[in-house]
Amino acid sequence: MSALSDQLSTCLSQQAQQLILATTLRQAQALQQSVQAQLNQIRRDRAQPMVEQMQWIAAAAAFANPLPTLDLLATGAINAQLVVDLGAIYGQTFTLEQGKAAAGTLAGVMVKLGLVELSTQALSALLKSSTVTYVAGGFLQGVSAAYLTRLAGLSLIEFFEAQSLQPAAGTLAWDKIGETLRAVFQRTGQPVMLRGLLQQAIARFQNLPASSLPSTGAKTDSLAPSVELAAS
Repeated sequence: MSALSDQLSTCLSQQAQQLILATTLRQAQALQQSVQAQLNQIRRDRAQPMVEQMQWIAAAAAFANPLPTLDLLATGAINAQLVVDLGAIYGQTFTLEQGKAAAGTLAGVMVKLGLVELSTQALSALLKSSTVTYVAGGFLQGVSAAYLTRLAGLSLIEFFEAQSLQPAAGTLAWDKIGETLRAVFQRTGQPVMLRGLLQQAIARFQNLPASSLPSTGAKTDSLAPSVELAAS
């Protein structure tokens, strides 16, 4: 009986130690996740202004040199630099060539998912339903470039954040970027969000001198200074 009691005590002691270790491990993992989430918020606060800056650089480039809609992402230098800069914030090192390759992947997935066409059509419809009386020839291309660059940037932020929460994954799972792009598009492609982007674009471009506008054969005065986009 004494031997059996000793065995039970030993088993209970070992199980108790295992339970303590398991609990400690869970607490450590939870703490790590919490710290990583806070770090990602700090990173996001740094990354979002960068995305906004790049979106307006892309918009200005497309506004001054209008391209066919589906070729908007062909000028991948801006998105390539965005990949490099955002990667640096999230501890991911990219050369410019690697950034170009990643930007090309993003562009290809956007086109494959129909996001380029859908966003441009939505922006065009909002423009047609607005009270804007004059829009320069490159305006739609410019605001489309701004949105697509924003879509790419916000998707990269979420993609890098997800990767940081799974350090064991090792290499970046670029095959998952389509899911992230689709999710971000569903949030940012809503009319209310696109309307806000249009209003910002009009405010930015309305004061450009006439000499800087692309020749369209139309009136060369500035964009209407007071614009209200109709609700859709």
